[in-house]
Amino acid sequence: MATDIAQMIRNKDWSAVEASAKTGPPAVGIAEPFLNDKDEVVRLAAIDSIAAAGGPRAPELLMRMVGDKNEQVRINAINALHKRPPVGREDELIILWDQNKSRDGYVRQQIPMILAEMGAKDKMQALKARSVTDTRQEVDDGMTAGVAKLGDKDFRSKLGKKLELAHGTRIAEIMPFVDWIDEQWVIPMLLPVLKHREIALILATHILTVERRGCDLAVDAVLKISKANFSFKLDTVALYKDPQIAEVTRYVEAQARTVKP
Repeated sequence: MATDIAQMIRNKDWSAVEASAKTGPPAVGIAEPFLNDKDEVVRLAAIDSIAAAGGPRAPELLMRMVGDKNEQVRINAINALHKRPPVGREDELIILWDQNKSRDGYVRQQIPMILAEMGAKDKMQALKARSVTDTRQEVDDGMTAGVAKLGDKDFRSKLGKKLELAHGTRIAEIMPFVDWIDEQWVIPMLLPVLKHREIALILATHILTVERRGCDLAVDAVLKISKANFSFKLDTVALYKDPQIAEVTRYVEAQARTVKP
């Protein structure tokens, strides 16, 4: 199996990922040498294989690849850290945030979110201090969501303000952070979004094109996060009817009276 995984990675065959998942942590050592390959696609296959295999060395190696020269490699590595969080290396994640000063903002966006998933409340102040040093929207969105999920009241208010001010396609940009937070306290913040009837997102395939409004995305989020019983089901391609939106709005208004951010 070791020879097979190595050959698949070398051949850029993504079957290596499934094979690594079946093999488990021993596959990490097989994939590791390919992290230094000059071909970025080989490095990508190695990263995805390591993430699938898991084990104690996986987070360390994934963190190393967050500094890769190739943007897609960095993206795959940071995404994999959500699955394989580097427990005990929270300070190193902060260092990684600092080191990604001039590169794409995605790594900086995701690091606070990973720390939030790890419950690293002791890193809130370090993150807040850094929030004023990089105000790019994609970075600020991730920082706001991460620190808010960790429980900071100021950043929960900041998230609420982002949602209040969002319109059009900006709603589609910020709603994934709401879905990621996935906690009851965020539901009242969706009340302003439920009023938006302009197009926020266009879903297009070779078969179908669907336009979705801000209110539709907000309804999706309320149904997913609340787990409450409504008279209709979640439909992520729907244009919800006015009575359905009104039903959700009444629920959110009730939550606003009882749920504290």
